[in-house]
Amino acid sequence: MPRPKNLQDFEIILKGGYHPSAPALAPEELQQTIRRGSNIWMRPGGKIETAKGISQVSSQNVGARIFGVDIVRVTVDGGLTSSRLPYVGFLRHDNGCYFFTGENTSSQVYFNESSVSGMTTASSAGLLRVSIPTGGGAFTTTNAGFDKPVLPSANVAIATSVDTNRNMNGRIGVALAPWRTKTNAIGPPSDPVYTNPTAGSGSVIRVTLPSPVSGQDGWIYCGTRWNDQGGELRVVRYIYLTVRGTFTATNGSANITAGVNTKFTQDLYRSDQLTIDGANYNILTVTSDSTCTINPVFGGVTGSGKTATVNIVDGSWVDQELGDIVSKNVQRPPRCAGVLKYSGRVFVWGCLSAASTDPTGPVIFPTIQDNPEHVPILGLSTASGSDLVNVLGGDGPLYLMTTTSLEVVSFTGDPSRPFNIRIVAYPGFVAATNGVLVTDAFYGYNGRPIRTRARENVDTEFAAPVWSDMTGWNPVRVMVAYDPKNQAVLYAYDDGAATIVIPFMVQQEQWSAPINLAARAIDWAVVSGELYLTYLSGGNYRVNKWEGGAGVSGYGSTQYLDPHLMTRDRLKILEATGKIQTLRVYAALPDTTVPDVSSSGAATASFTLSDVDKVEPMIKTNIAGAAFAFRVDLNTDGSFQKLIAGGLPRGER
Repeated sequence: MPRPKNLQDFEIILKGGYHPSAPALAPEELQQTIRRGSNIWMRPGGKIETAKGISQVSSQNVGARIFGVDIVRVTVDGGLTSSRLPYVGFLRHDNGCYFFTGENTSSQVYFNESSVSGMTTASSAGLLRVSIPTGGGAFTTTNAGFDKPVLPSANVAIATSVDTNRNMNGRIGVALAPWRTKTNAIGPPSDPVYTNPTAGSGSVIRVTLPSPVSGQDGWIYCGTRWNDQGGELRVVRYIYLTVRGTFTATNGSANITAGVNTKFTQDLYRSDQLTIDGANYNILTVTSDSTCTINPVFGGVTGSGKTATVNIVDGSWVDQELGDIVSKNVQRPPRCAGVLKYSGRVFVWGCLSAASTDPTGPVIFPTIQDNPEHVPILGLSTASGSDLVNVLGGDGPLYLMTTTSLEVVSFTGDPSRPFNIRIVAYPGFVAATNGVLVTDAFYGYNGRPIRTRARENVDTEFAAPVWSDMTGWNPVRVMVAYDPKNQAVLYAYDDGAATIVIPFMVQQEQWSAPINLAARAIDWAVVSGELYLTYLSGGNYRVNKWEGGAGVSGYGSTQYLDPHLMTRDRLKILEATGKIQTLRVYAALPDTTVPDVSSSGAATASFTLSDVDKVEPMIKTNIAGAAFAFRVDLNTDGSFQKLIAGGLPRGER
């Protein structure tokens, strides 16, 4: 089709991103931006493509909260609490163990939408739990940490040792600290019980072990130096309540033999008392890791695969035999709102709330190094003194989201003052989902979109193009998530019936048009490089994969183009490139209301295109206007690259 003569062309490429807050006649610097749009992605170079819908990954009704833990989607049963998400925290620790907490009590935990046997939140809100694998996908779960035990003085006695070369002399204190071997959780030691062995007696200090508490599988036998009245406790020996491995015992024989995975030289001392098949025996000798002798001789049924539990232990030492100091400055974690792992260390946060019914508080506790189930006596309070809403940690500092501020925690390297905390932004946050970390950059919503990095100013201007779309958003319903595949920070708003998502394209430093979901997105998490969300529909919480479904129809429109820039006031031709279903033209006329480009019915003219990815044939037309906007409607796999609008110069018709 021949082109009309004397045409002046204007090339339209939507390379400036989504800018709905532009004035009706956008200034020159905004002419190539998107005025309105829906369900599209803005790509580098100005290309736009239709978005894909979400896809349900399981019909299992799970809880509102979702976490990405390694390659596992973790959800915790329980719905919204007064329109907000309940406080929950979840992480994987060493040896396949998990730490978690939850505001909702006795709630089931799901891995990839399947309930996990033996894994539920505590019966009291906010208690940290630890789950230890037992094999076959099942777990033993108990409240994390230990309380200070009591060692009755009647359980401590001086006895004569079979090893008379070890003479102890002077006032000596002994204590016990509870131990969970799988996580190396060492609780606070008991108050020491003092004895006074005399020189030349070849004596040992014999301790009858108290009953263990739930989840405990060991004790740390602690002792003071001779005549040390300061009460400093050091490790004397580690005690496994059930001796490691299995062995063979023979009726009428003192010999314990054929140990399988046993460590007798580490686990047993002479004169320790064991229980084997319900009867008590004392250790006479330990000859190797797999053999030892007992007294009296074994009176049970001969057999292999037997186990032994420890009832009474002996200890004797000289100064150089004492091990590491056992800290008294430890306690089990207090009630908390969340848990995270940062720089290889576990932190609990939202502790020490003002009232026992408050779901969160202002204090964060780091767990003891190499003792992740216990925290020091003193924690770190927020600089503002306000309650924590969430704590985020990535490659940079810790970001504390409080009810009044955003605060940053940095590590000083000074043992006397290891943490430095400062306020970087006001106001605060109302929901755990109000912020996300992308590498070391924080993106959040505290009544407006903000972003910052440590030691940088808080930026709110980046959100100026879309602020008109977000005005009126209730922060309690705002979620900020990261979509790694599209490299986009998603600002999502649940209005109680549906969800609108406005993406910020991180690498392009521009906004993309809204993506609309038909029901309520509640929480988001990245798992193995994929973004997932919990979705509330019909009273059920289901897990969906973001952009996991088929494409959805969408559209994008230009700003109203100023004819002073186009140097014409009458359109003659249109040439579109892309996979476009419909091209619509909106003409603004003098002294009339500017047509709404979000309404297809308000278009001055509409042209059905081929819906094939190509340069479309030239469209001849004759549309007058003081300013023009153009809209492309795209099918489920549509795209748009550019549009050439041609018109006659002013004075020519």
